[in-house]
Amino acid sequence: MSKHPLASATALMTSAALLFGVMAILAKGAAAHLPGPQIAFIRFLVGLVACLGASTRIRMRANNWSGLFWRGAFGGAAVLCYFFAIEHLTVGMATLLNYTAPVFTALWAWLFLHERIGRGTLGALALTTSGVGLVIVANAPPGAVALGTWQIVGIASSILSGAAVATIREVRKTDGAWEIFAAFCVAGALFTGVPAIRHWTSPTGIEWAMMAGVGATSVVAQLMMTHALRDLPASAAGVLFQLTPVSVLIFGRVFYGERPSSLAIMGASVTLVGVSWGAWLAAAPKRVQPVPPEEP
Repeated sequence: MSKHPLASATALMTSAALLFGVMAILAKGAAAHLPGPQIAFIRFLVGLVACLGASTRIRMRANNWSGLFWRGAFGGAAVLCYFFAIEHLTVGMATLLNYTAPVFTALWAWLFLHERIGRGTLGALALTTSGVGLVIVANAPPGAVALGTWQIVGIASSILSGAAVATIREVRKTDGAWEIFAAFCVAGALFTGVPAIRHWTSPTGIEWAMMAGVGATSVVAQLMMTHALRDLPASAAGVLFQLTPVSVLIFGRVFYGERPSSLAIMGASVTLVGVSWGAWLAAAPKRVQPVPPEEP
């Protein structure tokens, strides 16, 4: 066990956030020809294969059945909405909308987990949210309303994702990372399976590779995130996760030629300040009460 569990959890959460950025870029590449639910469905199938492989080496036993159910339901629905948004919006916009989730994570954690939200964390959340808001406005066509149908779907994914992250924080006290991840994959496959099969499009070899990459990066990132949430408060974890939309903005410019405006760049910069502040808060041992470690 690490002598510095909070520092290790912070490093794991940061790495997971960057991997989720890579996943979004791969998903956008596949979504040029394939429906979003189909990509999400393959992602969950890859996750289930990983769970089956892990079950041959690790004994899986569910304890908090109710918590696992809600983690899977919230997470599966969030991913379905997120991949719909990736299909219909720029990858930077879809990811930024999805990653307004820290606001809802902190709210869910306060309402149901009784986690105290410090003024510093509230300030960091306000900065990151303001940055995301600037990017949303910057991407609206002249004279148009910033929030259209798919923007609303993206925000719905953030509300559901916030609930999922807060639920993981609670369930991690009684259940291992693999049990939690398995619940997520089962529910996600059910949520995405019906629309994926109804609108199935034959992928090319490159598109199969992209979807496999989406699944693989998701598995690694999800497990990193779940391990980190054992020792990291949900609200602080949400702030660290703003690294994902920042990285996706950069990746989107490099790989897909998405050119953010000056206002969007300003919004991304504000978000990065919030991320840096949140990382500093998360690294302060006096601000958290770690849950006793329990290996999966």
